[in-house]
Amino acid sequence: MQNQRCSKFLLVIALLIGCVGASAQLLKPYDLKLGRKIKEYDRYLLNTRAVTRNETKVYIEDMQRGDSVDSREVVLSAQCNVVSVTVNGQEKEKNLVIRDFRKLTLTDTVDVLPTGTKVRCWFSDSGSVFTVDNAPVSDDVQALLSEVVKSEGGTETSKLMDPAKAVALGATWKMNIPAFRKVLGPVLSGAMKKLTGTVTFASIDSSGSLPTATIMARAEAPTFTLRFGDMPSKSTFVADISLTVPLDNRYPAEALSTSSRQTVSMSQGNARMDMIVASSRSAQFLR
Repeated sequence: MQNQRCSKFLLVIALLIGCVGASAQLLKPYDLKLGRKIKEYDRYLLNTRAVTRNETKVYIEDMQRGDSVDSREVVLSAQCNVVSVTVNGQEKEKNLVIRDFRKLTLTDTVDVLPTGTKVRCWFSDSGSVFTVDNAPVSDDVQALLSEVVKSEGGTETSKLMDPAKAVALGATWKMNIPAFRKVLGPVLSGAMKKLTGTVTFASIDSSGSLPTATIMARAEAPTFTLRFGDMPSKSTFVADISLTVPLDNRYPAEALSTSSRQTVSMSQGNARMDMIVASSRSAQFLR
């Protein structure tokens, strides 16, 4: 009986210690720097997926007369070796060794490049360049690689999403909207009279060798007008970002996902066309 009482007492003590530890982690402020530099000679396994989906519906006198769906998914797994970086720690050149590279549509699956293919990647403000055996890849392969292979790292993310001070788990702060407008570009951003964005310290994961923080951000533009030639349209826009970084600011991101969804509605006479343009990319960086 005494042994049972002792065991229960020890269990209660252990639970109390665990609760105290969890509470301390919840209340502790963290100095989050979300833009992480990557170093030359860094190596990681990239697992990434990009999805685009376009839906169109046509109405005559508010009765649906037609619809179409175009969906495509690009999947890539590759070993990455960083050759050079910019002054702010963003990749400028890296080499890939393909493990898996496929394009999936509603009707077909195609292997884009075979396992073992070596791809050289350059990144600049004007775009990306990819070569295989010192020769540029085809336009189709170039377009698919551009969807999944990006210039990772750098401090630009800090300008967009960093909090102004140390924050605790669950905290929410405003996104740097002028910086996000630059990401969107002048045409789309210029049409948006109102654009808001928030960032949230969503979770902590201490199960791995490096405890990580997951940061969630959302930017939204309510109804605004876009013009397609002489035809105006009503549009809405939503963008989501999820970033997982070690709590130790010295280490680069472990995962990143981005998505956007834009609706467009155009009317002329008794006809109306509604479109939904959605895209997403998720990436894991395994070191």
